[in-house]
Amino acid sequence: MAKVIYSAIASLDGYVEDAHGKFDWAAPDEEVHAFVNDLERPIGTHLYGRRMYETMVWWESGDHAAVYQDYAAIWRAADKVVYSRTLQTVSSERTRIEREFGAAAIRQLKESSRSDIAIGGAELAGQAIAEVGSAQPGQGLHAANR
Repeated sequence: MAKVIYSAIASLDGYVEDAHGKFDWAAPDEEVHAFVNDLERPIGTHLYGRRMYETMVWWESGDHAAVYQDYAAIWRAADKVVYSRTLQTVSSERTRIEREFGAAAIRQLKESSRSDIAIGGAELAGQAIAEVGSAQPGQGLHAANR
């Protein structure tokens, strides 16, 4: 059974974005990025809200420095599910849109997946914790400090 993992780069006081909703202040250097790459390798599926998907789809292009090319390859190899009521099309391979986020679908994905599942974005992660995190011990959402 796969784990559902949420991770985020955050400030020491717990913020994941600035007052304008941006998080470019938290861009990792090459050493941190290499570390994150290794943590992301076991991920087989990414779950995103629309805003996080629109940020992450940048990795679909092939023009990146070496350590970033590694992450881009990891990201492109994974399936992506975007939960959005407004997004009409996706611009990345291995990506589908779902209109509703539901605990039953996430539990079924956990049971059927051979690889771990990552949740991208604080809002979707909060919803997952509320809906999926109450499962039996060892079956809920796993939070990882990265």
